[in-house]
Amino acid sequence: MKAKINERTVEYHIEGETNQADSRVLLAEAIDLTAGTPWAAEGYTVAEFLPPAEQQQLQTGLQVLLREFLAVAGRPVSADFDVSQYHQLIGDDKELHLAVVNQIKEIRQERLPLPAALLEARVSELCGRPVQALNPWDGERFFHLRVVRPNRADNNPLHRDVWLPDYRDCVNIYVPIAGSTADSSLTLVPGSHWWPENRTERTQNGAVYNGVTFTVPAVKGAAEPLNIIRPNPGPDEVLLFSPYLLHGGAVNLNPDATRVSLEMRFWSA
Repeated sequence: MKAKINERTVEYHIEGETNQADSRVLLAEAIDLTAGTPWAAEGYTVAEFLPPAEQQQLQTGLQVLLREFLAVAGRPVSADFDVSQYHQLIGDDKELHLAVVNQIKEIRQERLPLPAALLEARVSELCGRPVQALNPWDGERFFHLRVVRPNRADNNPLHRDVWLPDYRDCVNIYVPIAGSTADSSLTLVPGSHWWPENRTERTQNGAVYNGVTFTVPAVKGAAEPLNIIRPNPGPDEVLLFSPYLLHGGAVNLNPDATRVSLEMRFWSA
């Protein structure tokens, strides 16, 4: 499948059995935490996040955490190692990269460098209603780090989170930690949270994307060109978006910087 990201052509190779989609709009059957916000039609917003000292504490603390995970994976680094150079350290060592990835998929909120309540308060403000980082479907409190090396198949395929049942009824945040630029930040399709399922073709279950297996189903094609953009939040900002949006497929086109970001989900409190 070919697509354009900010008018730049990219190609996705998606493998997996095709799902027989219908005309349902998944968000119409769900709790829409974007409803009533100025950004409800687009399904996302970029806004100032935490006060400067707290934002810095969050970013610095998560960089420290990633260095810790590197040490656990058998590749210790100095306290001042620039995590945007992760790709230079790891190279194409699949086992070493996987040893890191397995630690950053689901991290308990106790490992956040500052109280989760501070993030909950700001996301509640942006949504205009109280939310909390507690998944009601499994009772878990997790966050994720995403590490995407330049020009490697580290990123998720284009998808909706809600194709996995545990991610219904929430909103997502993307917070830049390192290497997040107009060529590497998260991509999404504005307004696609209200699209019927049969507007795109997707895999039935997981997908093989550019040779890498993912548990999330992936978009295989669309009847019309997809307007994929990178909202590109700055270092003091957050990208807040609906999990019903098509997003992912965020190929890192930086010439020499790994993208590291925080991902976290919030549900009605």
